[in-house]
Amino acid sequence: MSTEAVVRAVLSAVSDHRAMRVLASLTSYNRVQGTIGLVDAAKHVQEVLLQEAGDSLEVELIKFGGTNVPDWMSAPTGWAIHEASVKVEGGTELTLEAHPTLAAAHTPPSGGEVSGEPLIVDREWWRPESYANAKGKVVVSPGNPYIVYRLASEAGAVAVALYSESAPPDAVPYKGLFLSRNEAANSTIPAVSIPRSLLGPLREGRRLTVRVDSDVRRDPGFPIVVAWIGDRDGKGPAAVAHICHPTPGANDNGSGSAAIAEAAIALSKLIDRGALAQPSSTIRFIWIPEYTGSSVAFTKTFKGLITQVLNFDMVGVEPGNGNGPLRVVASSLSAMGEADAALAEATDLVSEALGFEGHRLVAYDGGSDHDVATALGMPSAMLNGWPDVNYHTDLDDLDRVSRRMLRLSASVAAASVYALASSPPDPKAFRSQLLNTIVSRHLLSGDEVAARLARSLMARAMGLQESSGAPEGWPPKVDVTVKSRPPMIESLRAIARRSLDAALRVAGMMAAAGQQAYTVYLLEGVFLATPDRTLGEVASLLAAEYGTAAVSVERLTELFNLLADIKMVELG
Repeated sequence: MSTEAVVRAVLSAVSDHRAMRVLASLTSYNRVQGTIGLVDAAKHVQEVLLQEAGDSLEVELIKFGGTNVPDWMSAPTGWAIHEASVKVEGGTELTLEAHPTLAAAHTPPSGGEVSGEPLIVDREWWRPESYANAKGKVVVSPGNPYIVYRLASEAGAVAVALYSESAPPDAVPYKGLFLSRNEAANSTIPAVSIPRSLLGPLREGRRLTVRVDSDVRRDPGFPIVVAWIGDRDGKGPAAVAHICHPTPGANDNGSGSAAIAEAAIALSKLIDRGALAQPSSTIRFIWIPEYTGSSVAFTKTFKGLITQVLNFDMVGVEPGNGNGPLRVVASSLSAMGEADAALAEATDLVSEALGFEGHRLVAYDGGSDHDVATALGMPSAMLNGWPDVNYHTDLDDLDRVSRRMLRLSASVAAASVYALASSPPDPKAFRSQLLNTIVSRHLLSGDEVAARLARSLMARAMGLQESSGAPEGWPPKVDVTVKSRPPMIESLRAIARRSLDAALRVAGMMAAAGQQAYTVYLLEGVFLATPDRTLGEVASLLAAEYGTAAVSVERLTELFNLLADIKMVELG
């Protein structure tokens, strides 16, 4: 059956009304990792699938403890939040009831009210000297929550208040410390999130009073929900979505969770009634806690069974009004297959059928569970709307999500995962399209060097014919190779747990490197760093993907030398 015919069948079976009901239910759960609310949300997804899906879909809920998480992907403590408040002297008072993201995830309790003058650490938040006057004060910062919290604690601050520079002024951001149980048990100061609009009175020196009533406890179990069509122990592709994040979390990532639930229901009913043939490979739909759950799922629970991964993250908001396009995020050059080709083809066909023109093909970009699949060598692609003006805030509510977008993303999920399990598309045709797209964007930005690198070195890496030679001086003559490394470096927190000093230096490097630095250096840069590829060649491929302005071979070399110093990687 052609992909066009599969898409027509899927569109006839997908219900945006049902998907919206699932999403509405999910937004009522406080789905922070390490909480019972996340477990309850997973149970709800399991119940919906058992009630709504066809007989061909099997469903199971699996729980794992934090000690099961691989050592390169640390799990947060178990945590419960009961009450939180923030008061600005002579003005605003915020409460947890009105702002469910007010308490930073995994914060210890305050032990009553704590109060202090604000110390705003906005620029160079990664420098310990920025906290020299923090004793007895409330540190206010937009920096990495884990690192800010550690530096503020060590400097004698009484509390930490985190804000987001990119969120709407009155939005309370979602910030997570992701402390281990031991770290949380030995920490004594609370951490909260505040809207950017409070910076004005705080810059005037008005005192900030914080109260947090929370419990740091043994985790209640991290949930994985899996639904499958075919042999339980068979190999095949998986559609995944992370189910975590605080209430409401409608777009991030209630939308992805609802979309793949609807895809599983629709696909099972189509197969039950013979409208679609049983695929030759097993299809899985997996709901996980972000990073924590995918690391366990891919290395233990389904080890050796998942061949390719399609990740659905933030797929419910229409483009416009500050929200970006729906992006088909291609696979990393380190792990190529048919996943991105199937996702792109399904997105094109479904979008055409629904009259949607707001999608865009982009090179690999990080920040979700496709990173973990990539780290383990599984071809992976992501459907994702970005940017999102209310990303990680209490304004990410149900009224933002479009039924059309849920129908579109659910249909794309069903059609693409079915194609991978039955008749995958030609990846070379897709890679040619991707290469032409990247070259065109480089040329539009005036980056002729990156365009030539893409036509030469990137084309070769993708198994395509080179149409030009590499520019003079590329690859740079840096012959260092990486002999060994962890599968991935999930965040600055992972570096800080090994060496805080190293993490602070990396934070400064990333701040100087621009918005794409995390993807360029700590994800794709690490993925491409193998024993048979020099750092000069890695830098060349990164420049081909992201442009020469986004890549510095000196910075890349400095990063890996630093990681080698703390024995996180071994250089050759």
